[in-house]
This record gives sequence, C-alpha cells and structure tokens, in this order.
Amino acid sequence: MEEGKIILTIFPQDTEKKLRPALVLREFPKYNDVLVCGISSRLQQYIPQFDILLDEHYPDFQITGLKSAGVCRLSMLTMLPEKNIAGTLGEVSEAVHFTLLKNLAEYLVAKKKSDRQGII
Repeated sequence: MEEGKIILTIFPQDTEKKLRPALVLREFPKYNDVLVCGISSRLQQYIPQFDILLDEHYPDFQITGLKSAGVCRLSMLTMLPEKNIAGTLGEVSEAVHFTLLKNLAEYLVAKKKSDRQGII
C-alpha cells in the first residue's frame, strides 16, 4: 500500500465495525503491515501543530476523496495488515504526509513530558 494514500478500514478498537477513512503513514517490511492514522470528521479533536486539518482551505482537498472536512489524527494510530484495507479514497500531498511523519517523530523522541507538551 502506497504511503500517503487515504484508505477505508475498520479500526480494531471500533465497536461499530464501520468503515472509516485513515491515512497510510508508513509501510513496514516483510509482512506489508501499515501504520495508519485515523481521519475523523469531529473537527474539535484537531490538535494544532500536531494533526493536519483537511478542509476546504486545504489546497488539495479534492484529491483526498473525502466527502467532508476531516482531521488526520496522530493520536489515533493503528497497525493494519494490508488485507484489512477495504479500498482507497484518495491521497494527501507529499508535503502533508511528510509533516505528519515529522510531527509524530518529534513527539515520540521528546525526552521529557514537558518537551512533548511543547510540541502539541
């Protein structure tokens, strides 16, 4: 599965078992599992300088395949086997994909909790 694609999947923790959009952040070697972040229509969950808001102001909104605005939530991560991907909606730009990876990496490598709070 190509990184930066917006896919449809059922999140393991989702009790409704409903197909939801997610963004492929990274494919992992050997078994083709992918790390994805959920895309939520609950815009109030947006964390500035951490998540990415995909709305009508996002320059490439039409290529996302989303029907309405959504938040790429880095705090909503899961690993999926490729077989759990039901389909592809669209994609985000390389710049957005890179920004999400950078934001996540900076948060993960921050040594102290106070440093992490400065990131988000």
